Amino acid sequence: MNLQNSIMHNLNLSFPRLSISHRFERMITACLTTGLLALGAAQASSGIIPSVNGKYPVGCSNVEQDFKRVAAGAAPSDYWEGTPLSDGSHYVTELLVSPANALTYNVAVPKVSEIDVFEKQGGKQLPHAAIACYPTTASNTRADYTLPSGVKVLKMQRGAEAPLIATNPDVTDGKWPLMVLSHGLAGSPLGDDYVQVIARMAAEGYVVFAPFHADARYSRIHIDDVRDAFYVFTKYSEIAEMESIRPLGLKQGLDYFLSKSEYASRVDQDKIVGFGASLGGMAMMLAQGAKITASWAGAERVIVRDNRYKAVVGYVPYSGQPFLPAFGDSNGGVRSVRVPYLGIGGTADVVAPISRTSQMIEALSGSKYFVTIEGMEHGFRVQDAPEVFGWTFMFLNAHLSRDQADRTAFNAITSVPGGSDDRVQIRKTLGWGSRDELEVVEFFSASAKKYFMTGRTDEIAALDALPGSWARTGLRMATYRTDAALGAQMCRFWANDGAAINTHFYSTNAGDCALLKAQPWARDEGIAMRAQDLLAATTCPADTTKVIRLFNQTTINHRYLTDSQLAKITLPAGWKVDGPVFCAAKYED
Repeated sequence: MNLQNSIMHNLNLSFPRLSISHRFERMITACLTTGLLALGAAQASSGIIPSVNGKYPVGCSNVEQDFKRVAAGAAPSDYWEGTPLSDGSHYVTELLVSPANALTYNVAVPKVSEIDVFEKQGGKQLPHAAIACYPTTASNTRADYTLPSGVKVLKMQRGAEAPLIATNPDVTDGKWPLMVLSHGLAGSPLGDDYVQVIARMAAEGYVVFAPFHADARYSRIHIDDVRDAFYVFTKYSEIAEMESIRPLGLKQGLDYFLSKSEYASRVDQDKIVGFGASLGGMAMMLAQGAKITASWAGAERVIVRDNRYKAVVGYVPYSGQPFLPAFGDSNGGVRSVRVPYLGIGGTADVVAPISRTSQMIEALSGSKYFVTIEGMEHGFRVQDAPEVFGWTFMFLNAHLSRDQADRTAFNAITSVPGGSDDRVQIRKTLGWGSRDELEVVEFFSASAKKYFMTGRTDEIAALDALPGSWARTGLRMATYRTDAALGAQMCRFWANDGAAINTHFYSTNAGDCALLKAQPWARDEGIAMRAQDLLAATTCPADTTKVIRLFNQTTINHRYLTDSQLAKITLPAGWKVDGPVFCAAKYED
């Protein structure tokens, strides 16, 4: 086998309805951790291109099953995918030999009165299961677990065995980045090809968490039905509910996974990424807070927002059809999403056409890239393996880095040498990475008639837990984290004299900070964030906008709004504009 063919075999990936022979799958599994991508010397010199060769042996969590429980005439995949049988709906949890030692959790669905998408499942607790694979120790002698298809779950835990996660030799704390993987419609993490993809990602140096979405429990739509306008019209509420359950499963699944110390202690929670295939690509976008097209009439809803992701890859990501977008009007519902994003699509894909994918990616507010592969349909061709995995690993490495030079180098790469014609259609790299960004949220207290702005996650969580006292206004902006090598330090003071004065004041101006620090009624609350100073006191750099400070003389309260936010509101009596004070990136909600 020559070098290029070896790579394409070793990096195989495919999706439902485009499976390959079991004989070929077994060959892939046998040589999964071998091979080397022949990258050009000029590109390799950038230092950011990772090897797409599997670097580490892989172990996986317990998914041991009793296949004698499979109903007559059914297959294990019916349980993995949630396919309803003659006696009702089924799920993988029914086959697990030791469910208490597997990754299982319940997903709490909001009531229909809270989010009107959940007409049938609202208020329910939906069982979910997942598999995790990870770089394991060289001394791990656990046996592989062979599925009925012949595909193997590598070095799988049995019973109550704990994960044997290796120490990452490349970082001082020994922790690994965490990847959340969302499979496509009518698939599962144990499908003939996905289980190998999960192992391949783990072999590169990721702890991978992959839920069994089992969409058929909520909607019987098939991959080809999304092109049938009449079918979608008659089943749309059911389809939208199924699509909305997916991001709930990802968000609450990640919460559950990180609650397990045996995994959480081995992952770097500042390096969480996502990989979504087909409908999994849509689910990943919804998990970032994108608005779903929730009805045929075009109603838009945010299902959940998970700010923990630092980069997301969408492989043939589903973004709607010409007669119906996935993310609101013209797919503009993703404008509030700032996470760096890489989309990979095929020019011959009619299920997730690149016209829709490019429309969605263009609307994103963060760093964004779209790579197309000539002639590729909605699935995977063996010859595309170097491109798919090469782009994925290069993108993730660049955007998990705190060094902007790595992202600049990634921005210069035009193709991955391999067997296909890959082309960069969209490319935009911001002057900072998502690991530099800090989301700043505004709250309002109706009883105190006060606004309060914060980017501190503990304060945000505390105020979110007090909906009767504080509520989000919906206004957000992005500044820089305190550990970023960008912008100027921003002090925060709580001005409180115990009587009339009670407000928070932010400034990047050292003179302002010193003046307040000298006041007996001003409590120094440290450096709240970093932010880009105004250029020549009036303008902001590219991809940022002016933040205006306002002051209410009646309630003694400061408020901070971007210029576009200020333009959309009518100021009530008592407020005056102090003027621009710093620059931030805006979320278009």
